[in-house]
Amino acid sequence: MRKTILAGLGGVALLGLAACGGGGASPTTPAPVATPAPKAAAVTASGNGYVVLHPSKSSTWAFALETPVRIRETGGGQAKWNYARLSLVRGGREIERAEIGADILAAPPDASNVTAALDVTYDLYFRLNSSQFDRVDITLGFTDVASSRQFTADVPFSSFSGVDVSVVAVSLPSERVIRLP
Repeated sequence: MRKTILAGLGGVALLGLAACGGGGASPTTPAPVATPAPKAAAVTASGNGYVVLHPSKSSTWAFALETPVRIRETGGGQAKWNYARLSLVRGGREIERAEIGADILAAPPDASNVTAALDVTYDLYFRLNSSQFDRVDITLGFTDVASSRQFTADVPFSSFSGVDVSVVAVSLPSERVIRLP
């Protein structure tokens, strides 16, 4: 009888230990849910219409070049547009450069934010003096928001519909970047 009571008490003790977490399987910790990595921005640029050459109203500059530039983001990421640079090249050497910086691009309406799947055209105005050149290079500079990677997108001059010359002198808008509908 004594063995039965001891065996019974031993069994109860083991059940008590299992209930307290002392025996049996330990509870499982839920697996962490992986956060998907942000997508990298993929930005392309091209001409979207005619480049228009205007005489300048300001005597500081010989002319103003109006360039409709289409920007497309196709990677699903986000980028900051840092600058637009136009270089006039003659004989393989840059002879003049005009830039639109981040301060102008970020001014209202803010053109500096390139969002996922963006497809927009901006009219960029550059002030220039040189008329003796054989190539025009337009480069846009960006920073990927997710990785801080800096990259550029070239705007091939051949992607514009052509060049038009206007006789209307232009005084450039202070923002120098106009979003086209």
